[in-house]
Amino acid sequence: MRKNSHRIFFLLSLSFIAAYLFVSGVSAAEPVAGKTTPFHYRPQGKMDPFKPFIKKEIPGQKRADLKFLSPLQRYGIEQLKLIGIMASENNKKRAIVTDPKGKSFIIMKGSLIGQNNGRVAEILEDQVIVEEKTGENSRKVKTKRIILDLHRVEREGKL
Repeated sequence: MRKNSHRIFFLLSLSFIAAYLFVSGVSAAEPVAGKTTPFHYRPQGKMDPFKPFIKKEIPGQKRADLKFLSPLQRYGIEQLKLIGIMASENNKKRAIVTDPKGKSFIIMKGSLIGQNNGRVAEILEDQVIVEEKTGENSRKVKTKRIILDLHRVEREGKL
């Protein structure tokens, strides 16, 4: 009984408000206060409301366009393993590398590899030489040569 009385009171109140607005001539489309000024948004000094708060970063990854990278560019060169080298009749060599997940890829001279824009410079009988160009600005560009061995050998006391 009590719930019904609350509903009746609410409906009566709502109908009185609607009747008052109808009699006074106020419509929902017209502003209640006099003139309004157009609103102009100025984004200077304000945060972008659509920019995500959390950035997804991969350690060692410098690129923002991860979805356009080849699978070999998603891993560091040290994570890839050289498992084979092939030579064709016209002496064009190709190499087979595997990623940490075990998937194999065929690379050739000029293939992009690694997270730092590495490029296969040369394929030898038991090695693949990758060159990475590093440097923050265009004035000081250093070329780093990384060697992938077919059979890992000890170099300078490291495996």
